[in-house]
Amino acid sequence: MIVSIESKARPCPGVERAITLAEDILRRGEILFSAGELIHNHREIERLRRMGLRKINNDTLPTLTQQKELNGAHFLVRTHGESEAIIQQVIAYKLHIVDATCPIVRHSQTLISQHIKEGWQIIIAGNKEHAEVTGLMARTRGWGKVLSTLEEAENFDGSDRSLLMAQTTIDPVFFSEVRKILTQKLTRLKIVDTTCRFLQNRKKDVASFCTDLDVFILVGGSNSANCNLLYNTALEFNKRSYRVEGPDNINKKWFRENDRIGISGGASTPRWQLEEMKTYLDNHQSEKNPKGLKNRKGGKFSWWMRKNQSKME
Repeated sequence: MIVSIESKARPCPGVERAITLAEDILRRGEILFSAGELIHNHREIERLRRMGLRKINNDTLPTLTQQKELNGAHFLVRTHGESEAIIQQVIAYKLHIVDATCPIVRHSQTLISQHIKEGWQIIIAGNKEHAEVTGLMARTRGWGKVLSTLEEAENFDGSDRSLLMAQTTIDPVFFSEVRKILTQKLTRLKIVDTTCRFLQNRKKDVASFCTDLDVFILVGGSNSANCNLLYNTALEFNKRSYRVEGPDNINKKWFRENDRIGISGGASTPRWQLEEMKTYLDNHQSEKNPKGLKNRKGGKFSWWMRKNQSKME
């Protein structure tokens, strides 16, 4: 087998920045909290947890802040952003805020705040349960609606004076379909495409990379929307595409002896996880083929047999 990592695979700049901020604080030995998962990658969060990152939520924040050890502690705003209510709580408890909000998400937050003041209804095409969407909806002051399916878009009954925007990691194709439906229903619909350009480029990269492979492995968090998008994209071009969080999820039955295997990751997948996967697959190949022998008809195998023939007799 030949195993390679996609040359353009990397976390998005927002994720890289968030991880760097967290690592810098933790390496100084300072206390760092985040509300929920900093990014949607369980294994990277676990690595940061071992470094000292602590997870809190609305219920535990008041209790935690009663502890004396929290004097001077930091609170890292997730890449998906936080609600204004959580930010106000953090300020009230005098934690130092370190803002790792993705710039695109921050732009969406600003758009909502501006349009709510002007009396617009907010429509978000996205997943109702996604951290980014819940944070955005909290800013609509009850004057927002999330559309997660085309059926919901067809049945939408709201204000003509509405702003349509997108969860940053939603499939651009889905957003385009929702836009077409609502354009026909609402006469004063305002549209702002807030889908992530980085992710759109990654879709193209993954499609190009996986086409000429026998097997494609996408490494990333199981709860990551962007990984789901990239995985579905890969399946369109390579039916032997698989999505995993790490080596433990690999099924060796997926592979054949002479397969060309490609590895890539989502916008929240750090480079170390891609390298780890390549090392695992390379070692798996060695286990099936001790000495790194290519075949049993000639080449390295014949040379090894001749060299060791006297030992076997």
